[in-house]
Amino acid sequence: MSVLCRARTRLLVCVAAVATLGALAFAPAAGAAKLGSTYLALGDSLTYGYHQAQFLKEYPDINAANYNDGYASDFAAILKLANPSLKFINDGCPGETSETFIKGPGAPYTGAYCAGGPTGSPFPYIWLHHPYTGDSQLADALSVLKSNPDVSPITLDIGANDVLQFLEHTCGFPATYTCTQTQVATEYAHIASNVGYILAQLRATAPNAQIVVIGNYNPYPTLLPSPGGDKSLALLNEAIAAATATVKGTSFTTVEPLFNPSGFFGRPESGDIPTICAFTAMCPGGSFNPASPEADIHPTKLGYSVMAADVTVDFITH
Repeated sequence: MSVLCRARTRLLVCVAAVATLGALAFAPAAGAAKLGSTYLALGDSLTYGYHQAQFLKEYPDINAANYNDGYASDFAAILKLANPSLKFINDGCPGETSETFIKGPGAPYTGAYCAGGPTGSPFPYIWLHHPYTGDSQLADALSVLKSNPDVSPITLDIGANDVLQFLEHTCGFPATYTCTQTQVATEYAHIASNVGYILAQLRATAPNAQIVVIGNYNPYPTLLPSPGGDKSLALLNEAIAAATATVKGTSFTTVEPLFNPSGFFGRPESGDIPTICAFTAMCPGGSFNPASPEADIHPTKLGYSVMAADVTVDFITH
């Protein structure tokens, strides 16, 4: 991506911040952009602010405070322009699926780890930004909401790890791809059902909170068979958006048009590679190389900023 495009992206973040201040100033009259005393961020490694290279360098002495440039942290910084005393609780857990979000990792890891499950890797509570008090991220979120009636907004990104584990353990990806479209549709429906359940629980406990759900992007353009990763991802995002629409006061936004603009708008997925290289760490050395051990599906600092800008725009327009 060109230097000019990078500058434009940073400008977008600044504009989003200014827009947020303006929107919040008029929010009482407009009935939009509800900002409370606490922002609760829920989700997986994207919420956490994970960078693979940083994690491998620190391991096993992981310090969550060092992962402070994810989209949730960037969004919190924007919100604090309007409310400097805003409390930010980041419950993000790397590796979390929609299933483990609800049920926890399962024995013998329950109560000390998140994520995990039958096909995932558990993540210790001691490495979290906000170690949980219950057996799952959902239990911890509900505990936070019960103790603080003025939490708003709440953000949620979940489902990416469900898909990654499904691709690996059911479809055989990346060595091969054996899944049928029916299997994929069934998996997506299960993820959407879990998201709907999570949102219903959050809404019942926090009836006045503004909730923003963030869709996924495709870090593997050109690698999946027909109909392709971008079109398949769009179906997942549509399923999650439909589940979101059933819960009052909850909105859905997706960064897929920003990270995967070519495939999203019906053009060849190869056109996504420049933005994937700019917004994720999938291009070590500057070339798209998913097979490299240094390739990382997670956003770069710039990519996280793009996500934060997208969330900000959704927040102020709903």
